[in-house]
Amino acid sequence: MQFKTVAVTGMGTVTRDAVGLQALWRHLLAGGALPAPPTYFDSAGFRSQNTYTVDPQALWQRQLQSCWPASPALYQRLPCAGYGWLAAREALCQASLDNVDISCMGLSLATTSGGSMDSFASGGTTEDARYGALSSAAYLLAELLQLGGSVSVFSCACVSGAAALSHAFERVRQGDTPLMLAGGCDQVREADFAGFNALRAVAPDACRPFDENRKGMVMGDGAAMLVLEDLEHAIARGVRPLAIFRSFGLAADGHHLTAPNPDGLVRAMRQALAGTEGIPGYINCHGTGTQANDSSELLAMQQVFGSEPSEQVVSSTKSSVGHLLGSAGALEAVLTINVLREQCVPPMTTCNQPMATMNFRLPMRDRALPVVTDWAMSNSLGFGGLNGSLIFSRPSGNNPI
Repeated sequence: MQFKTVAVTGMGTVTRDAVGLQALWRHLLAGGALPAPPTYFDSAGFRSQNTYTVDPQALWQRQLQSCWPASPALYQRLPCAGYGWLAAREALCQASLDNVDISCMGLSLATTSGGSMDSFASGGTTEDARYGALSSAAYLLAELLQLGGSVSVFSCACVSGAAALSHAFERVRQGDTPLMLAGGCDQVREADFAGFNALRAVAPDACRPFDENRKGMVMGDGAAMLVLEDLEHAIARGVRPLAIFRSFGLAADGHHLTAPNPDGLVRAMRQALAGTEGIPGYINCHGTGTQANDSSELLAMQQVFGSEPSEQVVSSTKSSVGHLLGSAGALEAVLTINVLREQCVPPMTTCNQPMATMNFRLPMRDRALPVVTDWAMSNSLGFGGLNGSLIFSRPSGNNPI
């Protein structure tokens, strides 16, 4: 069987501080912003009060009045589907698919809870069962975008985004479909926030990945969507790919429900690297800023790439956008690709004292760090010992576009 080459031809994002990838990239290059209390529930009674949550009402007023194809009541019923729709529209437009028949396109969506937390919070009295299901956001996106291909939903903790992208990659690579829309959308709920506070995994002030004084993660809302396309199909349409999706690795360490073990990520990275000829010059880490994650992730990278001082650049973008839970891997895949496109890594302004065992290069605190590389990796770790690794490359200059 001759496998297809999988190109990324469109990307879109929604985060607290920026709607659209260009706006987000400018925001990251400027150093990001600190978290703040959420607007749609009261966090004052919790140990840690801050988030990177979107204000759904403000987003509706600013972005959706003229173009949202459904009623405001529908958007308000399931905001995370609205985030996904905005990101999807941007991705489809960038891929020159906004006015094209996409009835063959499938959807592979990552989410933490879809609409199930809405149903739980309302006592299970949801009028339409579609809105209360884990897959509700995917149902709505497929309906609103009129997608006629397969619809798959992944909810495997913080590896959901990597899993959704991996599934879409295989669908295109094996020739099942020339087009897949893949990514994730999530909204923080008070129950989620309470759970992570109970675990003492949330930072009281800011997320400080790979810092000696790191104290935990900060949760965030948003979405990221990517158009994955058979490269030959894209070339025939006259579309130049943004990146080539080269490979992935997925592995479980089977160690502990919440405590990571380097073994699983080591195997996921080695799986991803096995089918590639390039070494990633940039690695977008899971980098939650918790004591356990950052130590384990650094040890895993040292086992794969070596423990001697390295020119490879690593960073975590969670210090600027928050942890989007199930959607984090999708957003970080987009940002990894943008590092390849722009050949620079945004600053990590909250990393004041890098870990003493850090042997990779970290970006600067006050400005972007130039990087020269054709290959990049994005890693995700999740509860249950789940691990994912994705590898992307810059398109070859010889593509016959």
